[in-house]
Amino acid sequence: MQKFIPIFPLNLVAFPGEVINLHIFEPRYQQLIRECCEEEKMFGIPVVENNRMLDYGTEMELVKIQKEYPNGEMDVKVKGVHVIQILETVKEVPGKLYDGAIVSVIQNIEDRHSRLFAELEELTETLFALLDIKQDIYKPDFVLNSFKLGHYVGFEFMEEYELLRHPRETSRQKLIVEHIKKILPSVRQIAEIKEKAKLNGHFRMTNPPDTLK
Repeated sequence: MQKFIPIFPLNLVAFPGEVINLHIFEPRYQQLIRECCEEEKMFGIPVVENNRMLDYGTEMELVKIQKEYPNGEMDVKVKGVHVIQILETVKEVPGKLYDGAIVSVIQNIEDRHSRLFAELEELTETLFALLDIKQDIYKPDFVLNSFKLGHYVGFEFMEEYELLRHPRETSRQKLIVEHIKKILPSVRQIAEIKEKAKLNGHFRMTNPPDTLK
């Protein structure tokens, strides 16, 4: 499906389902947010890298204007809805300060492979335990899927973008599994160093040798 939406290009990858807090200070985006609030319409966050807008991004919905400042600036909460492909940028939208774009909404194919999912689950639990962040991520409402994991597995910026571009859940899961397998040896080594460092400065029970050669 193709449609026109306002756009707010940013140097970040927003995944569907992700909630993001933004501080809005430019007048053009203040206008965009107010219109989204008043007209209940969506906007897009195309991914920007090295001052260049890339071809994919995320359609966002405004959840809440959390705070408004006297100078017009705002703190807002927004949520990712769909992955979008930017087909054409519209630089001059009549009567608007912001830019727009013709976009194609990418269907998210929620396919599932039980063996792959089991491997993903095992690897992520191992990784998060080594990083000591498991409790921070596995909240009561946590549902394991690729977009939920995208920011937590140590991807570089463009690796997160590559994850966003894949329309199939199984393809995204494969990317994460391959990545974790690649980084686990280094993470284990760092975890071992941290454990050894904890002993530094503490009394340790050691048995001296009876004789020295």
